[in-house]
Amino acid sequence: MNKNQFGRIFDELFPVNRSILGIGYRKSLKIIQKYIPFNIIRFKSGEKVFDWKIPLEWSIVEGYLLSPDRKKIIDYKENNLHVISYSDSIKKTMGLDELKKHLYTQKDLENAIPYITSYYKKNWGFGIAYKQYKKLKKGNYTVTINSNFKKGILEVGEKILYGRRKNEILISTYLCHPSMANNELSGPLVMIDLYHKIKSLKKRQFSYRFVINPETIGSIAYISKKEKELKKNILGGIVLTCLGGPSKKLSYKLSKNSNSIIDRLFKNSSDIRIREFTPFGGSDERQYNSPGIDLKIGQIARTVYQEYPEYHTSLDDKNFMKIDKVIDSSNQIMNLINDLENQTFYINLKPKCEPQLGRRNLYPNINSKLTREEKSNDNLIDGREFNKFSMILLNYSDGTYSLEDLVSKFKIDMNTANAVAQVLEKNKLIKKL
Repeated sequence: MNKNQFGRIFDELFPVNRSILGIGYRKSLKIIQKYIPFNIIRFKSGEKVFDWKIPLEWSIVEGYLLSPDRKKIIDYKENNLHVISYSDSIKKTMGLDELKKHLYTQKDLENAIPYITSYYKKNWGFGIAYKQYKKLKKGNYTVTINSNFKKGILEVGEKILYGRRKNEILISTYLCHPSMANNELSGPLVMIDLYHKIKSLKKRQFSYRFVINPETIGSIAYISKKEKELKKNILGGIVLTCLGGPSKKLSYKLSKNSNSIIDRLFKNSSDIRIREFTPFGGSDERQYNSPGIDLKIGQIARTVYQEYPEYHTSLDDKNFMKIDKVIDSSNQIMNLINDLENQTFYINLKPKCEPQLGRRNLYPNINSKLTREEKSNDNLIDGREFNKFSMILLNYSDGTYSLEDLVSKFKIDMNTANAVAQVLEKNKLIKKL
């Protein structure tokens, strides 16, 4: 995809008032479906998903605030961040002190309207720029918020690109915030681009599962429905978030395991900043790494949430998020996926305990320091190196460690590694995947 295509998709998505359920989310998902043919998985309001319940669907008709002199000083129709997401309806006149209990502002960014939600507890309120907040005078203000709650549907998009192996790499992002750019739209934009790049790979080694959902409740719902399938197929994966900001380097948050196939891929890149896993903050990787799920999913970002002041405000817009940075993020991630695709993986054909190498003339029959250091018959590898790497390769050949991983981890020469692999494969002890 080129810069103009990215820009058009962004401009179509940015104004939509999205939330975790509702018209705005469905409209946005349909826009993205023009580029990724997602299968839609639906969950009804009230449906139990692990320890959670799918909430009601929320919609808003209008939301505004009249000053004491009857001027409209806040209007949802001017910026959809002005009304807190899932705000209850209200029509009331009140004094400034009472009003301020329901006004949310951010002192460090005077011109920013903060993004506020109250999904699971009825409340009402407005987001207001601090510059405007300071100008509010004593008097009676008229509050009008006309919103509705009804039983609805939570939708999750899923699309799998199959490869030679059934083992899957998960690529996930979220779609539930209203008009914000880096935090909300950079992930879906990168996902669209990655989908088409991976689809164009003629001989994919791995299968790739693309998932888009409302953050937190959407991934919880999805995992609750697909748990067995995910645990059977997923080797690792990434959650895409905040990929369009000004930071020079991409930043990868490790899975809780910190040693998955994807963790190693990103850790081995000198161009990637590595963050340790934490369940505090972040995105849907928290759900995938929960103790009963443990799917070893990392997270990739650029200008990371909570590390830039514009986060969750109206200033996270197209001026902050650059399309060029989105494209660069996608290209860097795809380069690593290409590296993964080009790696060599083996499976141990005798995986239960160590196979008996001696009767295959692959291990000295006389066990001593001297025999373990003898040259092998072909004089290409000394006996010690052959014995060492043959044991390593047999032990790690579970389809998740590549030959390249093992060369890096154990500081083995690649020529030696390939030679050992060929001998073990010839003796039907391992098989290339």
